[in-house]
Amino acid sequence: MMSNVKKKDVPLISISLVAILFIAAALSLFPQQSADAANAIYTFVTRTLGSAVQVLVLLAMGLVIYLATSKYGNIRLGEGKPEYSTLSWLFMFICAGLGSSTLYWGLLNGPIIIKRLD
Repeated sequence: MMSNVKKKDVPLISISLVAILFIAAALSLFPQQSADAANAIYTFVTRTLGSAVQVLVLLAMGLVIYLATSKYGNIRLGEGKPEYSTLSWLFMFICAGLGSSTLYWGLLNGPIIIKRLD
């Protein structure tokens, strides 16, 4: 009989933890250089790739909307009946977006307030 217990991928966890600790240590030990590097990366991405990313996202959204509203939108993937209705899926996506935004801005709220107080 097969066990349902999932085995941990020790090498993957170890490599991830080492990478996170290394990056955190580098950011802590060299704050000014880290800020300069982050600003350089941000400037490069926004000036060089900003428009291309926006066009790509617009095209992808157009493709997804086309596929959803065309005859291909009714193709069933798999044999079973969907577990959730379309409306339920819509609300799940909305809640996931709101939850991720809350986490993102919740973490950034403290540093933003501290920066404004300086």
